[in-house]
Amino acid sequence: MTGVFFLYFTACLTRAPDTCESRKLALDVEDATACLHVAQPQLAGWIGTHPEFRITAWRCGAPPRDLGIRI
Repeated sequence: MTGVFFLYFTACLTRAPDTCESRKLALDVEDATACLHVAQPQLAGWIGTHPEFRITAWRCGAPPRDLGIRI
């Protein structure tokens, strides 16, 4: 890996919008800007395998030092 950045997101059940989970995906990117470039395709792939959820919020970050860039 060139860097360890995470894509943090909140996924809520489509049929129960108040039922949400915090998730994260590790990405092989150099910085938060690169994370922003790959975030939407990564989230689309996740939704493709988890169609019962919808993404309500997401951000990129390198824990624990960086809280990320809010979108």
